[in-house]
Amino acid sequence: MSTRSIIAVEKGNKEIISVYCHSDGYISGVGKTLFKNYNTYEKAKELIRGGGISSLGSTLNDTSFYFRDWGRKDDKEPTKYNNEFCLMYELTGSTMIEYLYLYKNFDWYVSQSKYIDKKILGKNAYDISVAYWTNFKKVSLYKKELSEKNNGLSEAKMIGQISGMLKNNFPNSTQIIQGSVMPTKKQVN
Repeated sequence: MSTRSIIAVEKGNKEIISVYCHSDGYISGVGKTLFKNYNTYEKAKELIRGGGISSLGSTLNDTSFYFRDWGRKDDKEPTKYNNEFCLMYELTGSTMIEYLYLYKNFDWYVSQSKYIDKKILGKNAYDISVAYWTNFKKVSLYKKELSEKNNGLSEAKMIGQISGMLKNNFPNSTQIIQGSVMPTKKQVN
């Protein structure tokens, strides 16, 4: 139900640090937020230091971090790679991540996960499709996506509304939201 992304920063020694971001990974969501609000090396690196992200906000306080806000200890530290090649190699075949954002050379870049359909692969292929990553492009080149108005309903807000609706309609049932067990009303009271 979410558009997943990876947010990464290339350090001066070419080492990459990255975190997972669960919601709104498309360019008019996470891409636009990174481009407008985390547009320096210091801001980008500070964001990554927060660890895994449920939803990206325009400030660190507005961002929902898995460790800080959800108590998920496994999502505290960014993932480290020796260089860009190692990052891309690690993500080869990843069908769950749709966008990869990389801050390098004083700018945000994006790569998108694309697929070659089995129809093109022919009868000798076992896969339904083959995933690959596009070459990186500057986020600033996506003028249309950067100028889109926010309609006020992001994936993260929809998930929150659905979660609230489920809790109200099924108050004694265990809810699992983004891999975390949410307490029932009975458990809280």
